[in-house]
Amino acid sequence: MLDHLATDHAWGDAAASLLATAADDLDAGTPPAPTLLAYRGEEPVAVVTLRPFEPGDLLQALLEVLALLLPLGVDRLALSVSGRAWSLDDPIPPVTDGADLRTRVLLLTFADAHDRPCHTRVEVHPFEDEGDGWCFGPALDIDDAGAADAGLDQALTVLLDGRQELADSTDDRAIAAQLGRVLLLGHMLSLSPTTAEHLQDLVAG
Repeated sequence: MLDHLATDHAWGDAAASLLATAADDLDAGTPPAPTLLAYRGEEPVAVVTLRPFEPGDLLQALLEVLALLLPLGVDRLALSVSGRAWSLDDPIPPVTDGADLRTRVLLLTFADAHDRPCHTRVEVHPFEDEGDGWCFGPALDIDDAGAADAGLDQALTVLLDGRQELADSTDDRAIAAQLGRVLLLGHMLSLSPTTAEHLQDLVAG
């Protein structure tokens, strides 16, 4: 699905935007959908709800979308995915038949390559149902991204730092084709008016 951005999503408000989107999903009775916010400097370019994917296939879903967005000049990304967390002091995850006692968390990953080599940061927000609504706990910063998902962290760094090479090797027809592929795969895109107009011109051309 392709849509226009309903509101601006400022880079400085990326965490709040992702938490609000996750809260809306939880209030609707569904798990938080994996969500990507993409920016060109301070300019919001796209909000993407990633297609369904199997455990371990998050990076593949991201690659499909970033093959479209990076040639458009995107240099900042904010990603949210939900999961479960437990203490490393526990010898095994506290999971038994019919019960999962691990803490529910929203993992936020920020990758910023605007006017500099890519810098990444990860936050973990525990959340729970307090009866009258969902509550997100304070952010737990993870300086060592390996504690969360080093592979994702490193991949975003490589992709953003190499975005110009990708842009130079991707022509308009390839961008238009990738847009069609992204939509057919089931990703849901909300684009800024400028980006939407540009892509529509490429498709029409």
